[in-house]
Amino acid sequence: MAGNSHHPVHIHAARPLYRFTATALGASMWFFLMYRAKKDGPALLGWKHPWDH
Repeated sequence: MAGNSHHPVHIHAARPLYRFTATALGASMWFFLMYRAKKDGPALLGWKHPWDH
């Protein structure tokens, strides 16, 4: 049943440029989030006041 199926919808693989761009954008997003968490994390979690620098 799974060997020779003729399903009308065929999904093509993503082009390498799109995969690289998606990986780069995803990594930059996570680097930015971790950077901001390092800078603003204690104030966001209530461990210190934002005005206590």
